[in-house]
Amino acid sequence: MDPIVVLDAAMTLAAARSAMTSIGSTAMVVVRRLHPRATGEVLWYPLTESDRERVMAPGLDPDMPLGVSLDLHEHGADQVRQLGDPEVADGTWCGLVVDGGRAVGWMPGTAWSDRGPTRGIDFAPPPVAAVPPPVPSAPQPAPPGPAQPEPEPAPAERIPGPRDQANGGPAAPPASVQAFPRVDVPEQVAPAATFEVRVGLAKEAQPGVQGAAMTIVTDHPTTQLTLQIKAENFTVAEVRQELEFDPADVGAHTATFHLTAPAVAEPWRGRIEVEYGHNGLLIGTAWRELLVTPDAPAEAPASTTGGEVAVDLDQSVPIDLTVSISRGEADGTFLWTFTTPHPVTLPDEQVITRLERDTAETFALGKILEMARVDGSPVAELRVAGVASDVASVMPLWFWKVLAAVWRVAKDDGRLPTVLLVSQESLVPWELATTNEDFIVDRTLVDEAAPQILGAQAIVGRWRPAGPETPSGIRRPNTTPAETMAIKSLAVVIGEFNASSGMKSLKEAIEEGRQLTDTYPSVWVKATAEDVATLLKGQFTDRGAVIDVQVLHVASHGEVDPQSPINTGVILSNSSVRIDETIVVGSPFTKTAAPLVFLNCCQLATEAGGALVEGGLAAAFLRAGARAFIAPLWNVNDGIAKDTALAFYAETIGKGRPVGDVMRELRARFATFPKRDQTTPLAYAYYGHPGLILTRQETH
Repeated sequence: MDPIVVLDAAMTLAAARSAMTSIGSTAMVVVRRLHPRATGEVLWYPLTESDRERVMAPGLDPDMPLGVSLDLHEHGADQVRQLGDPEVADGTWCGLVVDGGRAVGWMPGTAWSDRGPTRGIDFAPPPVAAVPPPVPSAPQPAPPGPAQPEPEPAPAERIPGPRDQANGGPAAPPASVQAFPRVDVPEQVAPAATFEVRVGLAKEAQPGVQGAAMTIVTDHPTTQLTLQIKAENFTVAEVRQELEFDPADVGAHTATFHLTAPAVAEPWRGRIEVEYGHNGLLIGTAWRELLVTPDAPAEAPASTTGGEVAVDLDQSVPIDLTVSISRGEADGTFLWTFTTPHPVTLPDEQVITRLERDTAETFALGKILEMARVDGSPVAELRVAGVASDVASVMPLWFWKVLAAVWRVAKDDGRLPTVLLVSQESLVPWELATTNEDFIVDRTLVDEAAPQILGAQAIVGRWRPAGPETPSGIRRPNTTPAETMAIKSLAVVIGEFNASSGMKSLKEAIEEGRQLTDTYPSVWVKATAEDVATLLKGQFTDRGAVIDVQVLHVASHGEVDPQSPINTGVILSNSSVRIDETIVVGSPFTKTAAPLVFLNCCQLATEAGGALVEGGLAAAFLRAGARAFIAPLWNVNDGIAKDTALAFYAETIGKGRPVGDVMRELRARFATFPKRDQTTPLAYAYYGHPGLILTRQETH
């Protein structure tokens, strides 16, 4: 059995580099990672050559956890065998051998070995149940050290490779393979011409296109990918097709879509977008641009104008329905697609909706201001029902058909449906759509005692499509919302306003901050320009050390320009400067900490009221690196906002419940007020995976 070097996923990149430099390139290296859902399971990842190159690559933060730099995910973990396994005893196993939660060595299937030192750095997990003692010839691991759960990495494309064959053993089939989208679109077509779009997979990115490799899980019984096409202004004969997938030859199969160009008189540039799905989850998108012009040649070359984005959702955390909403050529136009693992009827046509009189911005602002003005009013319940009906009415009929079908599947399984809205706009409050009998006809699906609001009936999360890839390979927002986050500490920013500030004192917000800092490892940050600027620069210290926090919680006043929901910000207690989207995007703290951001910004001290429309700040924080974002869409009651925040952390960090389900439950509190006159519970929008789990990580 060959000796190995064990690195822990929670160690810093600098420590990992130091260890790998000292052992040389011939040693077998594996990374140990505690399961992010706190199951106690240990996951193992042998490092391939490309993994090593990634660790040693320049330009990465040396304080970044090793697991983050490698983008480790559960489905990428390697198979192992326990020391007492019969395959180990009879010498037929090829791969990593473990003794409980400790790595023992690597069985190459041969008697010889030339692999480096006998042992390296080892950070063992907590004691495990007794297992058979190691055989005398096996190299012994170093004494166990304290367990170090790792922060959840920002999901991205990991490149798993087959086991090293240099040891003489056969290569085991990988748990996943990587492939690039192949989308063949002509560079030019004539008006009203019918043409083909060929879609498949490739081992390399297409020439001239910024490529992104999709990770396709190969141990799932489904060998087909689902393709969906979006092409505004084009006529599409078939919007969905199945693509046969061969892990041994990813480019072996293609599917052909037939499109007809619009009959334009002047040259016009269009866009063809293809979504790839596997096992009911979205795994990537690709788009190409083409010119529709009377001068188009009969045989045009392939378009090289476009891009690709990979999505790496955890296959073990299913989503019942992923709704992708793209903005069309005109503001107020939306293109919709639906991805689900369930055998339900999906549209066989392009689904496109258009707001009749509004832009997305004016529609959203109008509905939000309507809700803000009736908080505490006897007509609040009527206004909520009217706004909810208006929002539902601008959503396509196919949304309600597909939602009802997957809801029935979930209901039969004894649970609520999970819905992820991946939308290019951050303004329209889709979560407020009604679930009354006009839209959800089967009343056995809904909870009649809860508000008839989508976000109070189903487990809903929102996300934005990934931002453009930078030269470093980073995308913000990330391609995929995080499924887990390990929380060590909170930064609690509290607005303390005195009489001279002209703002109402937020006594409940101050109490909210005190209870949070008393309950959870936290640092109190005054909402002054100096302290908040120091925090966002990543320089805020606590007892001499720069703080290490994974949650940014803000309880203060918010402000919005009624003429533009983008011009919004958090009010500081000693400055006219607002923490707006530009300041957020420039924040090193947000990029480094990748926090959950909870902006609990309370009611403005003005007769007209006000609203923290989260559209601008949601996009800004996600673009800056936040892994989840929560904020109210309109002005909220100080006391109810405090109770909402305390309940949120008690249920998520305290009890380990999924964030999306907790947000649903908090919105449902609207129905607990006897007069249903408090709209604060319905105000909160959540950007993140509907099944996001926050685990509490102890500090040492």
